[in-house]
Amino acid sequence: MTMDPDILQDYLPEARELLERAQEDTLRLEANPQDDALLASVFRAFHTLKGGAGFLEADALVDWTHHLEDLLDQLRCHALPVTPVTIDTILRGLDVIGGMLRELAQGNYPRPGPADLGQRIRDLATGKDVPAAPAAPANVTHGPLTDSNVSEAPQGGTLQAWQRGTADGSRGVYVERAKDGQGETMDLASSPATGGEAASDLITDAEFEQVLDALYGGKAPGVVPPAEARKEVSSGGDTTVRAEPAPAEAAPVSERSAPAVTERPNPGPEATETTLRVESTRLDAVMNQVGELVLLRNRFLSAMQAIAGDHEDLARIAREMDLTVNDMQNTVMRLRMQPCKRLFQQLPRVVRDVSRQLGKRVNLQVVGEDVEIDKKVVDALSAPLVHLVRNSLDHGIELPADRAMLGKAETATLRIAAIHLGDKVRIEVSDDGRGIDAQKIQQKAMEKGLISPEDAARLTESEALELIFRPGFSTNDTVTEYSGRGVGMDVVKKTTQGLRGRLDVQTALGSGTTIAMEFPLTLAVLPVLYLRLRRDVYAVPISSVSSLLDVDPSRLHQVQGRALYRAGPGQIVPLVDLGAILHHRPMQLGMEPTDGILTERGLIVVSEVLGNEDSVVKPIDFLSESHWYQGATLSGKGEVVLILDIETLIRNQVELQRGAA
Repeated sequence: MTMDPDILQDYLPEARELLERAQEDTLRLEANPQDDALLASVFRAFHTLKGGAGFLEADALVDWTHHLEDLLDQLRCHALPVTPVTIDTILRGLDVIGGMLRELAQGNYPRPGPADLGQRIRDLATGKDVPAAPAAPANVTHGPLTDSNVSEAPQGGTLQAWQRGTADGSRGVYVERAKDGQGETMDLASSPATGGEAASDLITDAEFEQVLDALYGGKAPGVVPPAEARKEVSSGGDTTVRAEPAPAEAAPVSERSAPAVTERPNPGPEATETTLRVESTRLDAVMNQVGELVLLRNRFLSAMQAIAGDHEDLARIAREMDLTVNDMQNTVMRLRMQPCKRLFQQLPRVVRDVSRQLGKRVNLQVVGEDVEIDKKVVDALSAPLVHLVRNSLDHGIELPADRAMLGKAETATLRIAAIHLGDKVRIEVSDDGRGIDAQKIQQKAMEKGLISPEDAARLTESEALELIFRPGFSTNDTVTEYSGRGVGMDVVKKTTQGLRGRLDVQTALGSGTTIAMEFPLTLAVLPVLYLRLRRDVYAVPISSVSSLLDVDPSRLHQVQGRALYRAGPGQIVPLVDLGAILHHRPMQLGMEPTDGILTERGLIVVSEVLGNEDSVVKPIDFLSESHWYQGATLSGKGEVVLILDIETLIRNQVELQRGAA
């Protein structure tokens, strides 16, 4: 048995969105247990997941979502209360669905969910081990029941109730008393289901759910379409659902409901779908083609500079082409932009689970969900952001009793923010915990052999804080579920560098810590600054450049073997000599032409700054893992130019100077 690939391709993206929405609504439901809209939203998510799984004949997923649907049905009709135990069970059930969707994505039918969790879901749905809730109304009909159309209920035997159509096309509710094999039928609501008025063309939520049950629900064990269900009410008051053949005169639900949808009066212009699902590989191909077009544009404009004075028409065409290519580039880049909400939506679940297991009280604040950033950043930053949140919960935030002793609120605040900064996006993880002790970091690094005591003595506070991103570093002496192995923060740094971003750590003992990551809005096109080092031409990302300076040899100082440059009042930065690193021959300040490129990490000395240009970065696969280049690009003259990694260069320079000292 093979599943339909077309249905699977359509089902999986929608199913993942439903799963994410259901988890988000479930977490919100914990804070607002009486919110009927949230209950209905989660119920409908399970209902739709079950329907699509039925088309794929994924019986395990149908069965699993059916039982969760039963539980949500009891919650939304207030037959059961919403408790932390219920929320935990629903969230665990969602995790199982996520695993089943991953199996479907691999082309395999999902295996059944955990038996113990499945039994737990069924027990909760039937009310076992759940605190009693106020009794919900036992009878629910589509139309109001009044004294004029409701007969007195029989006092003995078994009652069976169902809906069916009548000769005139209306729908009624019928009750049958079965006793000793005989039945007595009475019309409980002989008027149409709309309460005696003409049937409306508008379909209600309940009727919509009946249509979904009729179309998709047949695969689930024990699922009975509403039009074919009869409720058996025992004298003890318990209600069960028994599947029986539908009455011969009753039309299928789908056939009765379809005209109600198609014949609905049109209130206005027909709404058209404004979204289109596109495979990411096709989008990447478009991005690559636009990148090549940008490079051709650069070469064309460079060639036109030599003849523009003699050909005014060609110059005008070149300018118009430049504007058109820029517009196309911006449009295609926006196709890859996604809101940070996709990146943040998993964090409430992480904070809830980790804080409860650690016994800490945390108030999560999420800011800037609508800020957009490149899809590649959103996809790659998911795991590193979870590492940062877990690190803050485990290391930064104190236990409630400790916070009370320090005069803090027992509930800590964890803030996740996305901030738009021109052509960059800054993502911050902040807490009001204990902060980071730089001296303790140095001590731990020496104990683990990551640095020597001599190197530790020369570290500045910011350099000491960067030790937390070293592979194998951890301040925990014992390994726990969340820390101690030293494999979390180094992942954050590697991912940030791979996305052309930068890290910044701000901390204050007793007040808290903020770890910030800055990324370019898009990774498709990189504005670069071209520079000349003697006869060679290189490029650096403009995003890493603060300003350009004339290098004054009198401002150069040597401190403990380190070359430092006084860039301004109170601004002392490391000096990076590209000649010494790339040519193994230092630049002769004052004896050969020099320019300075000031960055946030230091001053880079080069021969000449040439100008800036938009470029497309191509990876360099033939070099070793450790090198000084982000990639390569083609200049306007058609030459291959290497793009330098500023942070790696400066770090290498500092380490060389320490070794020489």
